[in-house]
Amino acid sequence: MEISLALGGGGVRGVAHLGVLRTLEKHNFEVKAIAGTSAGGLVGAVYAAGYSTEEIVDFVNDMDKNRSFERHSNDHPSLLGLGSVANKLKELLGDRTFDELKIPFAATAVSLHSGKEIILTKGKVIDAVLATIAVPGVFPSQEIGGNVLIDGGVIDPVPVQVARWMRPDLPVVAVMLHKPPENWTPEEMPLPIPLPGPTSIIERLTKLRPVQAFQIFSRSIEVASSRLTELTLQLYEPEVVITPEVGHIGLLQNINVQQMLDAGINATEETISQIKAETNWMKRMQRKVKQHVKDTRCPEIWENIEKGKIIEQK
Repeated sequence: MEISLALGGGGVRGVAHLGVLRTLEKHNFEVKAIAGTSAGGLVGAVYAAGYSTEEIVDFVNDMDKNRSFERHSNDHPSLLGLGSVANKLKELLGDRTFDELKIPFAATAVSLHSGKEIILTKGKVIDAVLATIAVPGVFPSQEIGGNVLIDGGVIDPVPVQVARWMRPDLPVVAVMLHKPPENWTPEEMPLPIPLPGPTSIIERLTKLRPVQAFQIFSRSIEVASSRLTELTLQLYEPEVVITPEVGHIGLLQNINVQQMLDAGINATEETISQIKAETNWMKRMQRKVKQHVKDTRCPEIWENIEKGKIIEQK
């Protein structure tokens, strides 16, 4: 049973993607293409490189214990650097190119120059990952092909259209990371970036106006991103949407990895029958017919990077 995946962004919530992947493997689904944005781009790239979900969980646990967001001297302006994240990605991906991945993969970013969505499918995978996770203002933007790139989730929080463009013959299973638990209220939203130090000092810091202002700003971005995600899914209509209940988790909040995995597992189990239905022979035939009558070229709103240069689609 073959499918393509569209993995959405959400910071540390991206760990839930691993629960989704693990459950799909358990039910013998074969992932033939992955499009990822932000955290979905990071998880998708490492998984496409051939690492197991267990190996990626080990990577996550290691990062959780050794959080390091130091900046480098040549970083673009940002609150934090990618520090040990970039070092670990270098260890996992090295100089591997997209052509060397075991599963076709595309990451998305946004050009600060043109304002267009950039589809990254060429060159070094690690460069694409660092671009797709470059949350504006939080992590440094990345320069590829002479263009400054930031997190693709800014305009495309779940890259359904990219996944469908990659494999129009397969059902798109989209993973959205903005759904909160039923009894959760926005007032419980923590700071997206954990503050170091004793609890008493942290409580004092959170009462400072600049910190509270940042909390309001981050919450407003979360509201906008959640709404944009809903509109994206309504517009591009993926065959299946998986929604782990992780929307209450902040961007870089400390997490319980197992709970995040369980959220992905539980949400996927609820959709297994729906995914199976989308892979039957009748649905496959319908998609083949649509594929013959539908233009599958890159949409004009996209740009692609080829041999180090930004090439605008005609």
